Amino acid sequence: MSRSVLVVDGSNVSWAWPRARPLMVAGRHQEAQALLVSYTQSSPLLTQHDELVIVFDGPPHHLPGVRSPRVRVLYPDPGTSADHRIIELVEVHRHRGAPALLVSSDRALRDAVRSLGATTMGAMELISVIDRRGAAAPGRSARARLEKPLPSAEDTRDWLHRFTHHERRRGQKEGDSR
Repeated sequence: MSRSVLVVDGSNVSWAWPRARPLMVAGRHQEAQALLVSYTQSSPLLTQHDELVIVFDGPPHHLPGVRSPRVRVLYPDPGTSADHRIIELVEVHRHRGAPALLVSSDRALRDAVRSLGATTMGAMELISVIDRRGAAAPGRSARARLEKPLPSAEDTRDWLHRFTHHERRRGQKEGDSR
């Protein structure tokens, strides 16, 4: 029988996970990646899947602490994205007839791997398995846990500040040229 693989969109899950998000915001991506790997391989996931592959965006980092030969950490090749690497990985496993499950809240990526015959689950679903304290807030629907989380009030304020500042600067430049 073909081996089942769980593919994790590592950066997507790290941004969604309240425990790793502060590290991501601070630009400490390697620490967030190590945290996700540690929690994921210590969870019951390795009893449910034959292989666990976590794919992160960005340049490769050496992540100490990968304790199982059934856990792999991958990065995209130069000039490609993690999403591209994930799709290739799912294609290879599906071609072999292996069941593949992708964890991501990226709708476009989920649609792409579903078209290849893989199944998907949202980042918050995985987070609830690896870190009970980091699971979705009570009262959120199952559908809400499957999709990318809404931005926090702080994220929204920051975005509005940046956008407003950019628009003001753009308006000043246009006004200067009249």
